[in-house]
Amino acid sequence: MAKETVLITGITGYIGFKVLYIALSQGYRVRGVVRKEEQISKITSHPLMEGLTSGVEFVVIPELGKSGAFDPVLDGISAIIHLASPLAKETDDYSRDIVQPPLDMESSLLESALNAPSVRRVVITSSAVTLIPLSWLASSDVDTVFTSRDLNTDTAPPYHNAMEAYWASKALARKHVHEFLSQKKPHFDIIQLLPSVVIGPDDWATDLESFFVGTRAMIMPIVQGKVMEAPLVGVPVFVDDVALAHVDAIKPSVSGNKDYILSSDTPDGIEWNSTLDVARKHFPREVESGLLQCTGSLPTRRWKLDASDSEKAFGWKFTSFENTMRKQLQQYITLVKDSEASI
Repeated sequence: MAKETVLITGITGYIGFKVLYIALSQGYRVRGVVRKEEQISKITSHPLMEGLTSGVEFVVIPELGKSGAFDPVLDGISAIIHLASPLAKETDDYSRDIVQPPLDMESSLLESALNAPSVRRVVITSSAVTLIPLSWLASSDVDTVFTSRDLNTDTAPPYHNAMEAYWASKALARKHVHEFLSQKKPHFDIIQLLPSVVIGPDDWATDLESFFVGTRAMIMPIVQGKVMEAPLVGVPVFVDDVALAHVDAIKPSVSGNKDYILSSDTPDGIEWNSTLDVARKHFPREVESGLLQCTGSLPTRRWKLDASDSEKAFGWKFTSFENTMRKQLQQYITLVKDSEASI
């Protein structure tokens, strides 16, 4: 029996490409959305795509937030996985460039899905930052255990920086889905996934420059001996687990119209400085040689999350921080050695 056809947005991203790979590996047919034609060859030429390209067709949608943009591409689609979303970049208008675009994308997609009777489920990438207001990070609260029922309501402008706007945009988008379900009562159900700090090897990282981006740029300098000043919440999650959850979430066995937290080592979380313990345990030679310099540090902001409902729904446990960081360190070591060999 042929598997369903799934529409996936954001397939050129860190998480999205892994979602595409897993979906194809599991036998799904995929209609992949890109914004530019030239992104197609970037995807199909990736080594992981060898033997899988026959299962994917590409559609180009330059403006995902434009009303009706998804109308022509949903025929025969049974499930949608929506990962595409703008990042928090400095701008002269936070509402226009950070807060509004994800809402427009979501509205465009969901309104089109209302007119596509074949769609039975939509999976949307949200974020664990929707659980708390940004101001909570400066509080002394380290004991509250946050669940998927929590939602940040501190979303009103003005926004004073890109991160504040991003925090609000994620919460507003998640709230918008709840309102859509309540008001529109669609023929499909919706799952929102709330990943915490996503780490692990990046399939797009081919050198140290492309490796040191996003959360890796905040965490990995500590194995270069650097002392980081800004704290980071101690709630990691393995990128492969996040990607797998997106694909598993389209399965009927996972209850719909729910939000699921994606985070490992819950509820207590981890200390980022334990990265150095992972390095010493799994890569003693590299520590001894100085390739890994275990003299850095990164302060941890404790944040308790309850992901037990997610593990029960998906039927598997999140990969431990130790195993995730071991894989991330291995990629870093490989890229360092490749860099040295090319000199």
